[in-house]
Amino acid sequence: MQHPELYKQKRISPIWFLPFLALCISGWLLYSSYQNAGIDITIHFATADGITPGKTKVIYKGIPVGTVTDVSLDKDLKGVILHVEMNKKTEPGLMKDTEFWIVKPEISAGRVSGLETLLSGSYIKLHRGTSTVPCRDFQGRMNPPPVNRGLPGLHLTLTSDKLYSLQRGSHIYNKNMQIGIVDDYRLNENDTISVEIYIKPEFSHLIRKGTRFWNSSGLSISGGLQSGLTVNVESVATLIYGGLSCATPKQLRKGPAAINGQTFPLYRDFEDARYGIPITLQLASGEGIVAGKTKVMFRGLKAGVVRSLSLNNDTFHTVTANILMDPRAEEILREHTRFWVIRPQVSLEGIQHLNTLVSGPFITFKVGDGERRNHFIVESSPMPKPFLPPGKHFILQSGSSSSLNIGTPVLYKNREIGEITDIRFTDDGKDVRTEILVYKKYAHLVRQDAVFWNISGIQVNGSLADFSVNLASMRTILSGGITLSNPVSDRSDTARPPAADGANFPLFNSWSDADKHVPTLRQPGTLIRLQVNSMSPISVGAPVLFKKIKVGEVVTFKLADQGQHIIGTILVYKKFTNLINTSTRFYNASGATMDASIHGVSLQIQSLDSLIAGGISFFTPGKGQPIASGQLFPLYPSRERALLADDMALTLQFADGTDISTRTEIKYQGVVIGHIQKKWLDPEQKKVWATATVSQDTAQLFRTDSTLWLVKPGLDLSGVKNFNTLLSGTFIALRPGKGRPATTFQVRDDPPSWLGPLPGLNLVLESPRLGSLHIGRPVYYRQIQIGEITGTELGPTAQNVWIHINIQPRHTTLVHRGSRFWNASGISLSGGLFSGLSIETESMETILVGGIAMATPEGEQMGDPAKEGDHFILAEEADPDWLAWSPLIKLRGIRQVKQPEKSTPAAEQSQLLLDDK
Repeated sequence: MQHPELYKQKRISPIWFLPFLALCISGWLLYSSYQNAGIDITIHFATADGITPGKTKVIYKGIPVGTVTDVSLDKDLKGVILHVEMNKKTEPGLMKDTEFWIVKPEISAGRVSGLETLLSGSYIKLHRGTSTVPCRDFQGRMNPPPVNRGLPGLHLTLTSDKLYSLQRGSHIYNKNMQIGIVDDYRLNENDTISVEIYIKPEFSHLIRKGTRFWNSSGLSISGGLQSGLTVNVESVATLIYGGLSCATPKQLRKGPAAINGQTFPLYRDFEDARYGIPITLQLASGEGIVAGKTKVMFRGLKAGVVRSLSLNNDTFHTVTANILMDPRAEEILREHTRFWVIRPQVSLEGIQHLNTLVSGPFITFKVGDGERRNHFIVESSPMPKPFLPPGKHFILQSGSSSSLNIGTPVLYKNREIGEITDIRFTDDGKDVRTEILVYKKYAHLVRQDAVFWNISGIQVNGSLADFSVNLASMRTILSGGITLSNPVSDRSDTARPPAADGANFPLFNSWSDADKHVPTLRQPGTLIRLQVNSMSPISVGAPVLFKKIKVGEVVTFKLADQGQHIIGTILVYKKFTNLINTSTRFYNASGATMDASIHGVSLQIQSLDSLIAGGISFFTPGKGQPIASGQLFPLYPSRERALLADDMALTLQFADGTDISTRTEIKYQGVVIGHIQKKWLDPEQKKVWATATVSQDTAQLFRTDSTLWLVKPGLDLSGVKNFNTLLSGTFIALRPGKGRPATTFQVRDDPPSWLGPLPGLNLVLESPRLGSLHIGRPVYYRQIQIGEITGTELGPTAQNVWIHINIQPRHTTLVHRGSRFWNASGISLSGGLFSGLSIETESMETILVGGIAMATPEGEQMGDPAKEGDHFILAEEADPDWLAWSPLIKLRGIRQVKQPEKSTPAAEQSQLLLDDK
């Protein structure tokens, strides 16, 4: 037996490579796990809304640096603890003052934030601190932290009693340009509020120690009914979500620059923040004085404003007005400076300071000398002489002062250019000397040949045969006035130099008086007289328009015919006189005309001048003869009346005038052919009468047997009738007659029982009773409407009812002598207990309002085609056999199309096309 030989192997077996590889991989995984292991921290929040473990991220500068791994409750159940695994690289930033807050979608007034979280969900944002003390347990914030105090720029504090509408992030503006934001706010122990703000570094130079900050959130409204309203708004942004504004008074712009941490007061609004010199003024009464609105005026300029009012605890309970004066007025606040309150004054002599009725009282003063002071007592007596702006003074001489007073305006083309400063007698006492001031910027308008005349109040001169009425404006009616004009001349304006200061002019009593003495006053042209039945709101100087272009002006008005009419005179400029002939029609174009209906609203304004001062317009409908100067024309109250001047007049009688007015229209087939002009009551007959005009070309429609009736809105089972009249108003409809021409008619309250024959086929159905059938109800053939009921009446013997129907022209071939008609109103029920219930009706409309159905038999039973006026019996219900009839009938206007030789499935069917005719 052989023995094995043993020998020792001298190399390592390859099988040991596998354990070695496994050892290396395990070591690498252990090292990688150690290197990438996160840092566990905890964050305390009041709530975990929007937080999802394993999903919610911690974001720093847009990069995820951590993940929420778990959420648990605090031991005291007052909050939650978020367990977060942070990236190991964030370890240097996890210090004691590092701050965390939750970012959620937020929509508030004027802003949207966290919008990206709508898809990704809420996340946690962190702000790295400056501390060097490591920390792993943090207290989360409800809001983002304030701006870092180390950030370049200005960090300031504003103090206020209220927060107004400010929010974190509200903008700060300077000249409507954003220069910073509201960083944070807090409530102090003394009940004041501190607002931390941040100014961007590029705008830091705008903030000085004298800079003023005020709330510009929303809008500020101040004033009252008498003094007017002031509405202030900084921008749309501040109107929506609040903001601050700031500015530095001009006098303080060179002051020291603001420094970090400086505190400023926050003013309520711009008026409260204005820089000025405070003074106090003691008043007997604060009537008409409005804080923040009443001004202090000096020589026409605003020198201050009343900031507040307070009641004094003295014997007479006076009032103290706290006033903020313009710094430029500091030198005039002296011991002997006197103050007055200017209010409207009404007396037998006239109305003084009329402008204060609109603008409210104001305070003015007269400069005095002496020591400086800041407290004054208002003077009780009026000012000895008003302070006036610079300008030229002129002297006007007249026989009387009429209703002129000091302060009365001087007008040029209805615009104030000056005022009366003095009125007194001449040295001989025969005339009145009126001194006027024309303001500097208008002084060049007064030429050496200027003409002045009085336009005070309503001037009446002459007798009833020559009654002159001069109306200028409501202001001149109350307080008087003077106007001026420069005569027309062939010379250029440069050849007529302005009048010198102190020049003398005559003052005429009226324009007509001035026109008589100064023929060159008016422009070349033609004078035309207009007869007016009643005075219209047209003033002297109002424009005369042609196609909205001014071609003349109103000269004057006067009474004529013993006061029965007013005659107006207008001047049509020379280059436009060819537009007028004997067929021309003039009408009042004053104000605005609005026409509202269901089709829309139409607003017409001739011109801005005619809207304010009134105006006259005209058109020339045809060829006529040339006119002479002074020719008389009627003045119509409106363009519509002028267009209807040649129309035919009607006299209408109504049972009641409630639904009619002067705007009620007369229509035929939906077209307006006339209007009611006026209405009146006849007490004896207890009826209402009206006159109307209709177009002359429609006169043939009005005959002795014509019928007129009122069309007004109504409501029944079919819905609203005459819906268009809800907005356009009731109108009068017409059915023409064939009798003799007539102009007097009685208007019915309801439409006639028969509207007469209409285009198509008109038939008569006889029935024992009417049922629910009325005018306008449908007639059906195979549930398709082919006509309607046009009238109902009792038969000649009163034994039955005649129902008039009209078949549309296209469907007249459907009706033959053998056709059958039945009442299709309501529904038909049939059936039994075991067979079920069958309900039949022509249409839903017939259930509500009723209707008629018809059928035509086939073959010889069809009979000849029906003729106009044929009578048929109306059955109560349909015979079952009638419903099965299905004759082949060709409709009017329809032709049969020939089939092609090689028909297709679609061409094999019969095609009906409209005839080309």
